[in-house]
Amino acid sequence: MQTPYLGRVTPHMTVFDMAGKEVGTISHVYRFADTPVHAGHSGFESAAAGGPSSSVMEVKTGLFGMGPHLYIPTEAIDDGLEDSVFISKPREEFERLGWHEKPPGLDDSA
Repeated sequence: MQTPYLGRVTPHMTVFDMAGKEVGTISHVYRFADTPVHAGHSGFESAAAGGPSSSVMEVKTGLFGMGPHLYIPTEAIDDGLEDSVFISKPREEFERLGWHEKPPGLDDSA
């Protein structure tokens, strides 16, 4: 998904992995103008641009959103529909990518 479409990524959208399995629901989208989330955090490096992510989706998982939250860079979005987005990675890679950990410096005021 390209940067011009980031405005369409909003809370309450359903998130699916690359196999089409439901991951959870977006609870918050953090957008950063000029400051990277954490340049050294491998899960937040943009594969397309080669630099740090400028936006992160907080995704609620589990029954009623009571499971662990994921922090997925928007650059990982492969495709989107009106009410859902598809991530370019399988669910099995999320932990290796560091998406289970809240990035340092991320807060609700972003």
